[in-house]
Amino acid sequence: MTARVVTGKGWAMHLGDCLDVLPTLERVDHVITDPPYGEHVHRSGIRLTPDGQKYKRRDIRALPDVTAQPCRASRSIDLGFESLLPGVRAACAGCFAYLARRWTLVFSDMEGADGWRSELTSHGLEFIRYGVWVKERSMPQISGDRPGNRVEQITIAHPKGRKRWNSGGLGNVWQHPIVANCNGHRSERVHTTQKPESLMLELVKLFTDPGETILDAFAGSGTTGVACLRLGRKFIGIERDEKYFELACERLRAEESGSTLSARRAGQGALFTDK
Repeated sequence: MTARVVTGKGWAMHLGDCLDVLPTLERVDHVITDPPYGEHVHRSGIRLTPDGQKYKRRDIRALPDVTAQPCRASRSIDLGFESLLPGVRAACAGCFAYLARRWTLVFSDMEGADGWRSELTSHGLEFIRYGVWVKERSMPQISGDRPGNRVEQITIAHPKGRKRWNSGGLGNVWQHPIVANCNGHRSERVHTTQKPESLMLELVKLFTDPGETILDAFAGSGTTGVACLRLGRKFIGIERDEKYFELACERLRAEESGSTLSARRAGQGALFTDK
């Protein structure tokens, strides 16, 4: 993989491993990032055969993403990338603590949140609290033998000292639908673990201010960057998968021109101009 940087108006995308790129960056205002989750998330799943029999398969995760109605029996899909190793988490936490002047928000599965809390605080940040994303339209537990997991955790940290965000006493629970083509809902899903734009728009609006710079060390398809540009923030993203790097750049170019990915690919003009 050849390291590369693509820039636009108010954004920059780095192709490369975040452990190589992060030490080269100057300080930013905030970190909002969605790293890979734990091994149990990446390496488990249940698939249904056409006759309804269940069988387990490794390296898959059940996701509600379908292209036809009614929903097909099998909803398992390869995530396409490896789980987060503890050493990577520790190194990233150290870089986040150094780079971010204000808020650091890290998505994780619930089981992985304590690890992020421990690493961030060990590098000098103050743990504020956990936030929760309630995932509307998420799939049920197919096995039926335990509660389904319909939330994701957000570890919220900040340098010690004065803190400020933009919503006063509002709570720490955010409810938004997952990005999936399911139950008649259509969306621009282009990544296996893509966060909804509505969620990222809300978080960027609540925790950051116009003109500030937000870093995402695991940028994926660039949803956080899209939210930043739409709200008048600057964005720095890092992505090691070249396919998703190119996709993120395409989405950011579309957003920069006042369009969307699907509209840009269809040759349409700007859908909105007021950002």
